[in-house]
Amino acid sequence: MRALGTSPTAADVSRLRQKHGRFFELWCGQLAGITSPLDTAPSNAEIAYNLSQYLSDEYIRSLMHDCDSAFKDIAWLEERLAPVMDRYERGFPGQIIPGIITFVEPFNYKVMAMDSSAGIGLHYYLGSEYKYYPSLQLPQYMVRKMDREYMVHDLVKGWLDSEYLDDSAQNSCLSQMIYQGKIMYTMDMLDPTMHDTIKTGFSEEQYTWALNNEYDLWAFFVGQKLLYNTNPKVYLKYIHDGNTTSGFPKQAPARLGPFIGWKIVRAYMKNHPEMNLKELFAKRNAQSILLESGYQPEKNKD
Repeated sequence: MRALGTSPTAADVSRLRQKHGRFFELWCGQLAGITSPLDTAPSNAEIAYNLSQYLSDEYIRSLMHDCDSAFKDIAWLEERLAPVMDRYERGFPGQIIPGIITFVEPFNYKVMAMDSSAGIGLHYYLGSEYKYYPSLQLPQYMVRKMDREYMVHDLVKGWLDSEYLDDSAQNSCLSQMIYQGKIMYTMDMLDPTMHDTIKTGFSEEQYTWALNNEYDLWAFFVGQKLLYNTNPKVYLKYIHDGNTTSGFPKQAPARLGPFIGWKIVRAYMKNHPEMNLKELFAKRNAQSILLESGYQPEKNKD
């Protein structure tokens, strides 16, 4: 939108529609809110008028200015993503390779994936001290990760979730752990330079704690009979993100379930070197993956 100024024309809108297809329609209706989601065919002139009002808003202009200043050139993102998408094409043969779109809107979505496009909201990656973030009243664990170093992770995860999330992942704690573990293992394969703290969402201290307590964490999940628990009210606190995990030391991160699921999937794929990522996601039997992984963490000798 930066090239439009504050007075886009119907011709400008026509070009945007041709270039971005359904993603532009989604941005107008669901992300930016300049058209009604119920209006399936707004005219170019109608969108141009509403877009002019949107781009004239002081808050939006300030937000777009800050994004332009922080992301003068996104060539670095394209360079980071190029080898990632090359590996994606090899790991998921025959699958769509998404086109990448950056966007700005009033803090509704970080990532939006649809059809053959994956969009990333630049406004969510302006650094944890950005002036508008306090007004969003987001928890600290989210604000801490509102930095450009998380962009590739969030974009790829958003695309993977849109393409490969299946209903069976909701069946039990183990199913959730394994699905999230597949996502994290895929990050291992697609971007070997990505630090494990980015994949896990842990701080350095939390990541060290999780590694040092892996044996005890596994024993906890087994001993508390959580693996096959089907009650989300019981197990989701070990799956969802947060500042920490209730009932654990303050150094313990949230998402301990996905952390263990990641370790299980790593062990499973080590035993199945012939399997590509597409085949891994096609295997939906979490119990089978656990058994075939032979996962058994070593007890910390300290």
